[in-house]
Amino acid sequence: MTELRPLSLRHKNRLRTRQELLDAVLDLFAEGGLSVCSVEAAAKRAGASKTTAYSYFPEGLDEMLRDIYRLIAQRVLEQATRRRNAEERPEARIFALAQALLVISSEPKVGRFYMMLSPALSPLLEPVVGEASARFKEMITSDLITAGKAPVQAANYAVLISGSLRESATAVAKDPSRQEPLAEAIHDLIDAIMTSSR
Repeated sequence: MTELRPLSLRHKNRLRTRQELLDAVLDLFAEGGLSVCSVEAAAKRAGASKTTAYSYFPEGLDEMLRDIYRLIAQRVLEQATRRRNAEERPEARIFALAQALLVISSEPKVGRFYMMLSPALSPLLEPVVGEASARFKEMITSDLITAGKAPVQAANYAVLISGSLRESATAVAKDPSRQEPLAEAIHDLIDAIMTSSR
């Protein structure tokens, strides 16, 4: 068995600088949208040089935006999976996914970036968009099958639920005060699907 070595100070500093650059882009995006984001602006905000920024992100702003999106999606999946695994009943497991997504989407900077795909941003993020949604659909389908739904029916309902989650998260990103009412509506939707005899 190999022992994990602690990270060197240099490696820790590199990781910190990289994260500071990504945080700077997220801050810029929150303040003025995609039009104010640039490698130069992010470097300046993070207290780094443009050369340093490009050494971490050779593809420039596109790579930074994809990394931010990927990190948020990983966070959504980790929190959703942890919440789901803490539940036993299939309907509670599905609702746990919704709760995690809505909580993260309610964070002003994060939710706005993660849920507000603009025509300008969509092509840049295409390689990473949809990974969390696909995983959500798989988990929802599995839980619906566990609850007694036929596999095809479960897959169809999973599409419906995941679409509702995405739209709800977009609404919460725009207006965090909608988090609780939309969570209740999603809960009602899940209950209706669970009690459906079809």
